[in-house]
Amino acid sequence: MAFTPSYHKITCPFCFARFSLQETYFRCINPSCPDIGPDNEYALRRGLGRIRMGRVLLPEKKRGMLTLTTPNELFCNTCKEYSTTRICPTCHFELPSNIAQTEQKVIAIIGGRATGKSHYIASLIHSLMHSVGQNFDITVSILGDDSQVRWTRDFYAPLFEQRRVLNPTLPSALDAQVRSPIIFRLLFGGGNGKPRRALNLSFFDTAGEDMTSHATLSTYSHYICDADGIIFLLDPLQMSGVRQKITNQTLPDLDRAAAPDNIVRALRELFERVKNISATQKIKIPVAFTLSKIDMLADSLDDPGSPLLQSSTHSGTLNLNDLQSLHTDIQHRLYDWLSPNFYKYIHEHFANYQYFGVSSLGQPPDTLGHISSVSPRRVEEPFLWLLYKNNLIRGQKA
Repeated sequence: MAFTPSYHKITCPFCFARFSLQETYFRCINPSCPDIGPDNEYALRRGLGRIRMGRVLLPEKKRGMLTLTTPNELFCNTCKEYSTTRICPTCHFELPSNIAQTEQKVIAIIGGRATGKSHYIASLIHSLMHSVGQNFDITVSILGDDSQVRWTRDFYAPLFEQRRVLNPTLPSALDAQVRSPIIFRLLFGGGNGKPRRALNLSFFDTAGEDMTSHATLSTYSHYICDADGIIFLLDPLQMSGVRQKITNQTLPDLDRAAAPDNIVRALRELFERVKNISATQKIKIPVAFTLSKIDMLADSLDDPGSPLLQSSTHSGTLNLNDLQSLHTDIQHRLYDWLSPNFYKYIHEHFANYQYFGVSSLGQPPDTLGHISSVSPRRVEEPFLWLLYKNNLIRGQKA
């Protein structure tokens, strides 16, 4: 039986539990094995009923020097076959085969109801797979059959092939699949003598309703509070100052539960409960506070030279001056669109944050939900900034 070293902790890309490689379980996947039965832990984590799966194989506990190694396969005593399929000891999800050799990062994308999280994820991944990935020498692939099916069915096909808006994400209580992330692998090309790096990224497409309740928000507590970065989408159409300036478009109803100040407050309170931080401590995780739907603001901005109306200017490195101009522009506008208290609240409670503005579609859909063309604007910037904050790409001042 082959063994590999097991020195450091790894992170499950599904439930974000941390454990050593030696602690991973295996699952017998022999279809002829008679020991097939319910996996209650797997079903519970996914919100499913009783589901029959292959037997869970537990590694033997070793002593001495053998504690530094772990098997690459385990023997099923029932069917007498070896299994190489690793699963998480906490949630029993199947782990990527080379998880010990790949960095694991979590970028949490959150926001209130109808802020456009699904459209943002779709446009971001599509941009990374095409122009942005080529520009930054990043190759993107999708990990696992479940992630591939959800990406194609729920994001790519309806938006980029059928050119129609995506269906709203249902709360986790109504759709169990939203409890599972979509997992992507990013391969950084290196260059200039630097080694290539592989990175697994987990994205949840959470429902806005799940972000407004303490009970459902706690479901995603590890995803959010242990994330390596957060993209926090803010809907400008829920800001009173913006609504007063838009007179030629039909606006959605005001939703106090989805108001930016309420969602930010809920995020802060989640960190205080989960991380046990005091009222005076700042959240250290980098947070990209991101205005969505900036295409809806074009006619209401009093400055035609606003960075919100410009395209991004990044070529292989992150243009930090450009991002600072955008940050300053949005910061000033939030005084009028919301209140000085909103900016002050963020400044007092978050240690590492930046403001962004994106348009996932490039234009509003028609009354039937159809889009003539998908032309995202600046969608990559919050994500690239978080990569920069995690030392994965370079940034420079022009």
